[in-house]
Amino acid sequence: MKVLCFLALPLAWTGAADAQTTLFVKNYVNSNEIQSVTRWRGLVTMGTLGGVVTIDPTSGAIAKILRSPGGLPSNRVLSVEVSPSGMLWAGTADEGIARLRPDGTFRRPLSSFDGLPSDRVQALYTRGDSVWVGTSGGAALFTENPGTGQIGLTRAFTNATTSGALAGDDVRAFLQVQDTLWVATTAGLSSFAGGVWQNRTPALSLSTTSLVLHADTLWAATSLGPYRYESGVFQPVNSGHTFPSQVLVESTLGFFSGSAGVGVYRYAAGDWQSVGAGLPTLGVSALQDGPDGALWAGTSGGAARLPSGSSVWKPHLSDGPLVNGTQRAVTDSRGVWFTTGNDFPAGTARGVVLHFDGASWSALTGRTTGFAFQEADAFGIFSDSSERIWIGHCCADGTPRPRIDRYDPATGIWDLPPANNIFAFAQSPSGLIYAGGVQLENGVYVFDAQSGARLDSLTPANSGIRSNNLRGVRFDSAGKGWFGSVNGLDTWDGRGTLTHADDLWVHYAAQPDNQVSSIAVIDPLTAWVGTALGAGRIQSGVFGRLLTVAPSSGGPGLPSAQVNDLALDTNGNLWIGTSSGLARADASGGGRIEVFTTEQGLVDDDIRALAWDAARGALWVGTAHGISRVVPSGAGTPGITDQAFVFPNPSRAQGTLRIGGIQNALTGEVFDLAGNLVHRFRCDPAQNEIWDLRAASGEPAPSGVYLIVLHDKTRSKTLRAAVVR
Repeated sequence: MKVLCFLALPLAWTGAADAQTTLFVKNYVNSNEIQSVTRWRGLVTMGTLGGVVTIDPTSGAIAKILRSPGGLPSNRVLSVEVSPSGMLWAGTADEGIARLRPDGTFRRPLSSFDGLPSDRVQALYTRGDSVWVGTSGGAALFTENPGTGQIGLTRAFTNATTSGALAGDDVRAFLQVQDTLWVATTAGLSSFAGGVWQNRTPALSLSTTSLVLHADTLWAATSLGPYRYESGVFQPVNSGHTFPSQVLVESTLGFFSGSAGVGVYRYAAGDWQSVGAGLPTLGVSALQDGPDGALWAGTSGGAARLPSGSSVWKPHLSDGPLVNGTQRAVTDSRGVWFTTGNDFPAGTARGVVLHFDGASWSALTGRTTGFAFQEADAFGIFSDSSERIWIGHCCADGTPRPRIDRYDPATGIWDLPPANNIFAFAQSPSGLIYAGGVQLENGVYVFDAQSGARLDSLTPANSGIRSNNLRGVRFDSAGKGWFGSVNGLDTWDGRGTLTHADDLWVHYAAQPDNQVSSIAVIDPLTAWVGTALGAGRIQSGVFGRLLTVAPSSGGPGLPSAQVNDLALDTNGNLWIGTSSGLARADASGGGRIEVFTTEQGLVDDDIRALAWDAARGALWVGTAHGISRVVPSGAGTPGITDQAFVFPNPSRAQGTLRIGGIQNALTGEVFDLAGNLVHRFRCDPAQNEIWDLRAASGEPAPSGVYLIVLHDKTRSKTLRAAVVR
């Protein structure tokens, strides 16, 4: 039970101090880009570009610790190490060091304010009561009291402050050998002994990323493979390994090297040999013996375990989106779909569409679709009235040209509606599909929704549209088209025909800026327009309310002028995704706006995509570094409703019991029918997991009926759940 409570860190937060809306948030990130591995509390613990991931080697259970107020200061974790007091130190790419107690609580992060040479922390090394910290700007030495966890900064060191004795400021690894500390940098090697630094580049000038002691001899992982220290200099020992070594480890299973692109190698009899198959990817950044006696590898695509006596790695992948960056989003009955634009997994072909079905993440790529999906960056995404998925690839003028892929999840059939370089889609009330292209193409293309046949086009040459560089396409309930481009806003009434002679076009200089990024249509007379300088509300042809970075009605302005996407919720409230946070304007268009950032639990402030899921009452927020599912709730809204239910019910064998139909935070207990307390929980509409189906002892709960008692500020409610094994 304690493990579940520790790992399910709360990600639901009240909004800004003057906000009337509470956001309950659950974040999703790719946590398989592993940077470092250590052992902590009997778990294999990994620093990843999607937070800290723990794996229980006994059960295989995987859990994540993500950024949150009072938790990790950043999800981009480059290094992890256990400190003298037993805390987990996590060095991040941009926010210094997080310190996590064994009970799951955090101490104050350490940053450049505390004396770090840089907030990019790439290496952590514990020796006695000392913790050495390697950053992109130099090294720092802390001491920690093993009993209390209190720390003190001894000193920070840089290339300049050591008069060049520290070979470079980009510090990657440490190793203590007797009374000498060796320090690896990308500019070469240095040593520290008796309080004196010495530049050791005459012994090794290569970029070095890892140090290890093997057979009582110092070894270095370098850009030319493994090197060994002999008679005062490092010599190559890279037969079979002349490519870069990322990490070296002396394991109980042997001496190993992890490479940047060709997997893991084992050293024996003076030669390096490839070790087995089964790695998630061949880019290996971390190797470490686990508490189970197996060798664990951290790769750019996930963790893998090599048991003693085995030649095959067993992958251990954490669930999450394949890519953290997003571009556009759409929801339907199958869940949410995201395009990722120019973001794609390292070492793979371009082009990814992410899908979350409510339980797990999957991805459409060339490889996962048998190459039916084009390996070109995906930007536009749309689910039509038949729930076929239209994907617009963009933006290049070469061969093969980025195209439209259309996918029917119900049948698995792919086809290719004929158009290229598409950024946005919409469906008119008539059922026709409209695809807006970028400047490499010729405007808006019109398709039959069933067959995918192209029926018409709206171009600057044959219609009244002013630009062929589209960013937003929407239709109102009367069938009028709204087109946003880099040249402003155009509306179009096609009069129900494909004949352009009777078309009615109206052109607007969009406000607060003419470079339109997105459109949210309210009714045939009213729409919100997102631009490079904020958002504007147009009604009956006149721009009225403007939302900019300037204070609004006594409240805050937008967190950034750059509006990337807009979405309307079920109540007509406007959600605004900007480059520095999320904003909300009420349905009336008046009053102050509310602003939400990572301080309220969002995964990142650089928001790229928004999509409202009306069926589930949730806002999907796609960012540059992950995805948030947001359930908004009004101030004082009771949590318990008459529609509250537990699922899956009955629950079988392994899994997690969840609760639905609630609208605010709750507490509760699980009892057996004899009245014995089994588990206590806290949940909310986003973090709705309440029980891992284990008894208070930690063993699997026996089959039977259990009572789930819910409490909010005004009432209690009891539900029943069955466990079947």
